[in-house]
Amino acid sequence: MESLLAIAIGFLALLLIIPAISAAIASQSNSLTDKLQLARSQIELLENELKATHQNYLELEQKLHQLVLEKAALHQDGLRLHEELQQQRLELTDEIRSSTFEQLQTLLTNYPSIHQMVRVKPELPAKNLLSMFTSLDNLLNKWGYEQIGKPWEQVPYNPQIHQPDTADIAEDELVYIRFIGYQHQGRILVPAKVSRTLPGGGR
Repeated sequence: MESLLAIAIGFLALLLIIPAISAAIASQSNSLTDKLQLARSQIELLENELKATHQNYLELEQKLHQLVLEKAALHQDGLRLHEELQQQRLELTDEIRSSTFEQLQTLLTNYPSIHQMVRVKPELPAKNLLSMFTSLDNLLNKWGYEQIGKPWEQVPYNPQIHQPDTADIAEDELVYIRFIGYQHQGRILVPAKVSRTLPGGGR
């Protein structure tokens, strides 16, 4: 009788415990389900971020490739322009030489004869030779070169356009131009050489 009572009490206790166990299992199952859902959401976010990162990588790779192509094209353009510039420089140099020779042709062809005439006839008047330098004067005029002063002209010393033969010549002091200078568009190419006296000790 007592054993049957114990069995009944045990069975009754088991019936009371089963719902609690079932509720605990259900609660734990719900918790695991929530965690699993959260994990799936995080994985989905990571996958989306990975896809976006991969897409950005592909775009950056494409831009880098485009920049490399543009750099190569610019390099080729630079080489081409350099070659063209070199060619234009050579052509311009040849053109200047040809033009200059054409302008000075008379002087250049007469110079050896002038040299020979002076050597053979040292008494030959210099005025007979001046006409041969006309082409040089024409070339200087064509290029816009302007003379600074005239030979043996007396002028006030100007340190901007004159080169003195001694360092003690003061500004505005009267000096003589021994050798003329040249300027072009306001730029001094060579200053006129000046002195207090003329060549030969005159004045």
